[in-house]
Amino acid sequence: ILATAHELDEYTWLVAGCVGEFWTEVCVRHLPHCATLPRQEMVELGTQFGKGLQLVNILRDQPRDMAEGRCYLPVDDLRGAGLTDFSWPAADWHPWHAVRRHWLRAARERLAAGRTYAAALTVARLRFAALLPLLIGEATLDLLEAQPADRAPEAAKISRGKVKRLMLRALWQSVR
Repeated sequence: ILATAHELDEYTWLVAGCVGEFWTEVCVRHLPHCATLPRQEMVELGTQFGKGLQLVNILRDQPRDMAEGRCYLPVDDLRGAGLTDFSWPAADWHPWHAVRRHWLRAARERLAAGRTYAAALTVARLRFAALLPLLIGEATLDLLEAQPADRAPEAAKISRGKVKRLMLRALWQSVR
């Protein structure tokens, strides 16, 4: 269990934000004109994008993680929503959903950095590589946001057909 939002932010950086930073540095080093924005801005956008993708994973996997005794949502937030018992399943789902809604918004905000990042890429293959996880992440958030607040959250899984449609959309947007 993570104690604070700062710890969750650090965790998302260690797991995925650093990947966005590394990916950007590699691209800029080997393809100097791969983006229309300055390197440092692309690094920050890539970092936020990676953190957003990891938040999507955390929120998507929360039911399974909680059933296995893991919780990545900050204890401060859970207590602030009135939760004192973090057992799963819960007697009242409303406090859990209040915390999840906050982190769903945070994930959406970080994915917005990914949209800016992808738009700044000048190489179609790189743009596609950024757009596909972005679109899958946004579609997953759509499923999570549609879940009712009076029931246990469910893991959200994008169908294969939807993934194929998102691949085509990413391809179309990458060759614009």
